Amino acid sequence: MFQKLRSHLSLQLLLLTIFFVLLAEVLIYVPSVVNFRKTWLEERLAAANIAILAIEAAPDHMISEMLSRKLLGNAGVVAISLKQKDRRQLVLNTDQPLNVAMRYDIRDPSFSDMIRDTMKSLFHTHPHKSLIQVKGYANFMQADATQGKPAPPDEDTFIEIIFYENLLCEDMRRFSINVMLLSIIISLITAGLVYFSLSYLLIRPIKKMTKSVTAFRAAPENAPIDLSVEGRADEIGIVMRELAAMQNEIRAALIQKKHLAQLGESVSKINHDLRNILSSAQMVSDHLSSVDNPVVQKLAPRFVKAVDRAIRLCENTLKYGKAGVEKPDLSSVNLKHIIEEVCLSLGVTDLGNIQITPDFSENFTIRADSDQIFRVFLNLSRNAVQAMKDGGEITFSARKDSNQTIIDIKDNGPGIPGQIKATLFQPFHGSSNGGAGLGLAISKEILEAHGGTLELVKSDEDGSHFRIILAS
Repeated sequence: MFQKLRSHLSLQLLLLTIFFVLLAEVLIYVPSVVNFRKTWLEERLAAANIAILAIEAAPDHMISEMLSRKLLGNAGVVAISLKQKDRRQLVLNTDQPLNVAMRYDIRDPSFSDMIRDTMKSLFHTHPHKSLIQVKGYANFMQADATQGKPAPPDEDTFIEIIFYENLLCEDMRRFSINVMLLSIIISLITAGLVYFSLSYLLIRPIKKMTKSVTAFRAAPENAPIDLSVEGRADEIGIVMRELAAMQNEIRAALIQKKHLAQLGESVSKINHDLRNILSSAQMVSDHLSSVDNPVVQKLAPRFVKAVDRAIRLCENTLKYGKAGVEKPDLSSVNLKHIIEEVCLSLGVTDLGNIQITPDFSENFTIRADSDQIFRVFLNLSRNAVQAMKDGGEITFSARKDSNQTIIDIKDNGPGIPGQIKATLFQPFHGSSNGGAGLGLAISKEILEAHGGTLELVKSDEDGSHFRIILAS
């Protein structure tokens, strides 16, 4: 039970507040009790000074025994003596023998001496009726008749008083108990105020964030707990806003991945049927090669190659969904042949308003996986063709620079809308023509698997410019 209570931050805060307030009170208590003892002794010395003045005013400095007892009782002491120069005069005394246990001098004590003497008095171990002697200045001898103010003390003139130590100890203990009770009350009040203030400012939002994090961990795709900060601009407000933003971003990513997983499951089912259909088409293509027709003989190899590539693509679809991009099988690939296959696949030759221009030598080669690099150029070209609805030109230029091959793909279409540039290479985000937004994301992953990069150099009303960099 206690361990459970200790786990609450609010309880720890309350206990720490009480502890530190009590610690502060302890630090205050020591000089307070020292000052109390000093004041208590000074009051007894002041009463002793008054008693001496009464004796000085009596004829021949003689007073009755009754008056003597009253003066001693008024001062709370059992004996008073006055010393002037080298002469000690016993002024008031009792008939009982005096056995002094301790002697103190409070004329000019250091603070450390006062603390030491106070602790001795507070925790004294002497018998109950022990007598102590205290030495102090004789103030009545130091009056300045012209100014009416006390003159500087005379070191050779002082008063000694003797009294029972238990009187001082009892008063000091009562004072200590009062201070302790007052300290506890102040501690509780201060701790309560600090607790409720910090609970509102810190504990309450921290509990809300803790609840939000716990709920998010249990069900990250569910609706989030409201982390509204009510306009707070401090660090707590910043943390709560950032936590809410982070949870929303992670939740969106999880939902997207869930959709991708569902899409992958659907694709795997479609892929099975599609592969069967392509197998039938492959059987038909095999028979086409035996048809005695010049046009068929010319188109059949291209048709067979396209069907073979489609079958391989279907076979790799599930692998891609499970483990990302297949490791490329690098070889020397003629770039112009790849561009020609892209033109055939897109049917650019049948579209009179679209032109694809290769700006490099016929023997220019790159080191890549032919099927995967074909998919990259096909995706980039298809996006450009779909953007240029009224026709246009796509230019492929390539050059070798040090140990790199740089390929630039430019078109003179309308450009990419600004709102999707930041998420251009993210799945389901980078499409502006109604597509799924996977083409550029897949192309980027393929090139990264090749150790290369794909970037958008620029895109405006004059067209778009993509750049591919591959290792030579």
